[in-house]
Amino acid sequence: MRFTPFEYLLVTLITFGSLASCSNILVLVPFPAPSHWLWLEHFVQELLHRGHKVMAITNFAAKEDHPNYTEVLIDPPYDIPYYFPVTDIFEAKYNNDLSNLFLYWNVGLSTTKYALENPNVQQFIEQDDSDFDLIISEQFFQEAFLMFAHKYRAPIVTIGTLGYSDFMDRAMGLLTPWSFVPHPVLSYTTEMTFAQRCYNLLLSLADAVIRKYYYMPRQDMLAKTSFATIEGPESFPSVYELEKSISVMLINSHVSTSPARPSITGLVNVAGAHIQSAKPLPTDIQRFLDGASEGAIFFSLGSYVKSSDMPKDKLKAFFEVFRNVKQKVLWKFEDETMINVPKNVMVRKWLPQSDILAHPNVVLFITHGGMFGSQEGIYRGVPMLFIPFYGDQHRNALKAELSGYALTLNFADVNSITLGSRINELLTNPAYSRLAKKASELFRDNLVPPMEEAMYWIEYVIRHKGAKHLKSVSVDLNWLQYLMLDVFAFFAFVFLLTAYVAYKIISAFLEKPTKLKSKEHKKLTSSSKTKNSKKAKEN
Repeated sequence: MRFTPFEYLLVTLITFGSLASCSNILVLVPFPAPSHWLWLEHFVQELLHRGHKVMAITNFAAKEDHPNYTEVLIDPPYDIPYYFPVTDIFEAKYNNDLSNLFLYWNVGLSTTKYALENPNVQQFIEQDDSDFDLIISEQFFQEAFLMFAHKYRAPIVTIGTLGYSDFMDRAMGLLTPWSFVPHPVLSYTTEMTFAQRCYNLLLSLADAVIRKYYYMPRQDMLAKTSFATIEGPESFPSVYELEKSISVMLINSHVSTSPARPSITGLVNVAGAHIQSAKPLPTDIQRFLDGASEGAIFFSLGSYVKSSDMPKDKLKAFFEVFRNVKQKVLWKFEDETMINVPKNVMVRKWLPQSDILAHPNVVLFITHGGMFGSQEGIYRGVPMLFIPFYGDQHRNALKAELSGYALTLNFADVNSITLGSRINELLTNPAYSRLAKKASELFRDNLVPPMEEAMYWIEYVIRHKGAKHLKSVSVDLNWLQYLMLDVFAFFAFVFLLTAYVAYKIISAFLEKPTKLKSKEHKKLTSSSKTKNSKKAKEN
């Protein structure tokens, strides 16, 4: 029996699809930030939609039951605001670059330890004997959780929440070129000055060294302690080795928002994968925005930094400015009992951010500059005012401002004058709206939808039981070998040795005639003296 081309294609698709369908997948999301889970939950839902069975270690219970979904809850979740107070954020405690890095490391170590010591997680580690076809882990400072891949002898795919970082490059066999790729915490462009390149080198080098000799050994210790009940720790691979075994990294990045940089097949851009068609808004919010004849401003500082915790002088500045704008203001404010709210302002504890930004009357988005909110603002084509606090927020703000669809205002500089002037500039200058729409066009222009891209590579790794061929073999080379410094040193040694030997040989040839001439001169001189002395005696 012969197939038509269409039937052959259909059989092929069904065959390959069946290899990845109904796979057992373990998803690891131990970090307790709601915004991270809201993003990663879209990947979980898509996996379930494709027929996979998913078990998740998470801080957040499912909103709806699904026959193919089970969860290991970290309950109660780690209380980040208690251990890392929001007041430190408002006071710009983490504006220093090294303190910013240590914030990531310390939060990562604390939340990882807390999650692994949770009784539900410990019981799962000790008692679960399931077989998993794939481990998916969030790529966000919880490297000890990679030990689950060793326990189940399963390949790993990670999902990088914050975009690219140097250690991700190294895990895939690349060295980040610090000459034109700034460190993720720096607000530099790719066109760095000499001084900036010097500082970028020092900070990137410090990051690599401290991470390798301070941070990763602690993650390794957490992993081996937590999994010690299932086998002897001496048989464990190191977390550093497990990181190098990752098959694919799905990165929250996009070619239109991140400058071009060296990459490799196993590093895949999936920014915007969580953004879907706008859903209907709650009735009160829909009515509020529909009635904004002069436009509406949407203001949110995300899930960690709360507007209700702002210092009073800053709150006063926002109230004063909002009271005097023509637009309506929709404000994510965690205390809905707040009094003296201006008539044009609506406050809510929680707001469907992406759906609100899709409303045609929203003309400005005031944001802290988190990755997810920034991408939603770009996707919806809304001009933005960034008020960054820490982490990647300053970098996101710089990129948006350089692209021409945003302005930045540091929180320390917020007052009624600075805030009012930035808002007025964004609302009255049509260039910001025009460039925001252009940025939206670029962000939406993809070969395939980002979620489809992500699912392809996840199922690719399942089909092939890993994908070591997607990364460079240079992952096993050290810096000296990667940069061929050992080769340069060898040739330099050979050259110097050859030059030295040649010098000695030439010197030896040159010295012999000189010595002969010297001896002959001495003989002649001695003979002359003898003759002269004889003559003197005869006289």
